[in-house]
Amino acid sequence: MLALTTSFAQSNNASFKYGFVDQTGKEIVPCKYDGLEAFLSGFAVVQINGKFGLVDKTGKEVVRCTNDAIINKQNWIIINNKNAKPQYLVKSSDALLSKKYEEAKTLSPEITAVKWKNKWGFIDVIGEEIAPKYDEINDFSDRFAVVKLNAKYGIVDQIGKEIVPPIYDRVQNFKEGVAIVESNGKCGVINEDGKIVIPVKYDMNFYFANGVSIAKLGDKYGVLDNEGKEIAPVKYEFMVINGDLIQIKLENKYGLITQEGKEIIPAKYDLIESFKDGIAAIKLNGKYGFIDKEGKEIVAPNYDKADDFVDGMAAVRTLSKK
Repeated sequence: MLALTTSFAQSNNASFKYGFVDQTGKEIVPCKYDGLEAFLSGFAVVQINGKFGLVDKTGKEVVRCTNDAIINKQNWIIINNKNAKPQYLVKSSDALLSKKYEEAKTLSPEITAVKWKNKWGFIDVIGEEIAPKYDEINDFSDRFAVVKLNAKYGIVDQIGKEIVPPIYDRVQNFKEGVAIVESNGKCGVINEDGKIVIPVKYDMNFYFANGVSIAKLGDKYGVLDNEGKEIAPVKYEFMVINGDLIQIKLENKYGLITQEGKEIIPAKYDLIESFKDGIAAIKLNGKYGFIDKEGKEIVAPNYDKADDFVDGMAAVRTLSKK
């Protein structure tokens, strides 16, 4: 026995037939079906003699009861028949579009991605089709989707407009208002208007946090904001995020700068460990000590070894003198 609200309303009594009435008591769908489901986005699945169809809210049978199964989704229905691939019919503004697709995905409340003859396109909110031409549509995020065409990648917006043309070897979806693109092993950045804000010339992927990212050009590192402005010049031998600071290497020595490019510690240490509880071990001339995030040496480098702080304490060691 199946319930109306979740699946087919049926009865063990074969004499029952099912239909729908509206709130005025008018019978909209006549009681002629062996089973039916509740309406979803303007349509309801019905059954006669073990075959399935679809009715709209005027009572019209928009899909005849000749199918082995029908799955009613929010934005489309899936028609299943034995020995045939599933077919998708898209709903748009309480209308069921007649063209059958091979697959469908929700891109946004306004647009549905559809597949036809192994190509992907879009159906907008009023039922207009943006002709299928892409090989893939994936990485849906917020208002954008990454598309693939002829082994190249781009980005489309929620109405199917190309923001980033599919000309890149790799594309990351928009985050913090920018998208990272890659071509011939070089990386750059594009904004949501499709404008290149960082030229595709850098040698490592960007990782933007708080609007800035480490960048590599040749064998040098620097820091750029997401508009391409140099926060720290591309002159360092190495850079890595260390907590909310950036560790730099220059002339084989290590220092620290802020994400705004302000120098906290000049490149003078042989080693700077990761910050733990706001404190990092440092090494200078073979000896270990500790610094805080303001660059102050809270323990001078006098020890032969030092461990990280745990529960407010750090183990240190000196060589025994015999």
